[in-house]
Amino acid sequence: MKKTIFALSAVVLVLGLMGCSKNGAKKKIKIGVIQLVEHPALDGSYKGFVDGLAEAGFIDGENISIDYQNAQNEQANCVTIANKLVNDKDDLIFAIATPAAQAVANLTKDIPILVSAVTDPESAKLVKSNAKPDTNVSGTSDLTPVAAQIKL
Repeated sequence: MKKTIFALSAVVLVLGLMGCSKNGAKKKIKIGVIQLVEHPALDGSYKGFVDGLAEAGFIDGENISIDYQNAQNEQANCVTIANKLVNDKDDLIFAIATPAAQAVANLTKDIPILVSAVTDPESAKLVKSNAKPDTNVSGTSDLTPVAAQIKL
């Protein structure tokens, strides 16, 4: 269910960006991706993102351009990559893992940021609250409902 909601969110953002082009001309949407480290779960987030876009007709190299960057588990690399994506004026940034999301969110309040593999966006200071983000950051959380599980 989370994957479906996440893929739909990505597609809605891309469709919205496509509708913002000047004079109705179709422009290729630039999507920057920053991933903290290679890991099966994080790699799966990226694959699901790209697959969801493809299912909706958005193909890298055709009508969108994806710039995938991996920080190799170095926080300094996250900051460097985040600077690059913001300076490139990407239309959307997909941040995979909390440090990657924080690096990008600290640099821009204008570019939409979609996050994945972030446990608690509010605690990470990516959003004002998990219920109502009220920032340029949105996405999915992998926070488990511990209190509800204990109650059950």
